[in-house]
Amino acid sequence: MDDGSVAHGPVLGIGVDSVDIEEMARFCVDREGSFARRTFSASERAEAYARADWASVLAGKFAVKEAVFKALAWRTAEGFDFRAVETLEDANGRPCVTMGEGTALAPVFTEAGVRELLVSITNERGLATAFVLAQ
Repeated sequence: MDDGSVAHGPVLGIGVDSVDIEEMARFCVDREGSFARRTFSASERAEAYARADWASVLAGKFAVKEAVFKALAWRTAEGFDFRAVETLEDANGRPCVTMGEGTALAPVFTEAGVRELLVSITNERGLATAFVLAQ
């Protein structure tokens, strides 16, 4: 029966992480400091610093990095550097992890059999929490 719904693959991994927003603000108060540059791509920093709530945006992006690591690291032979995870908003403002060919994580996604990552971020009581489902 074709009901128009999108078929998704099997669940290959899940990950969740929470990050303290005030702590992220302290780490990234120098917007081009070593922590910010080593942890976030230029596109991630630009997207966050364009908003008044930049610390909560960066905390959410960092939580996604950790959640992707938790979802996928065990599925790869060598693991991966979580800093290679780039989370940007799509045209509708939804968080999306860059998965295209040529990205640092493309070989990890291929090895793990991942075709998509579903990402959700929420901010509550000073914490940014991200949930990632790898399919």
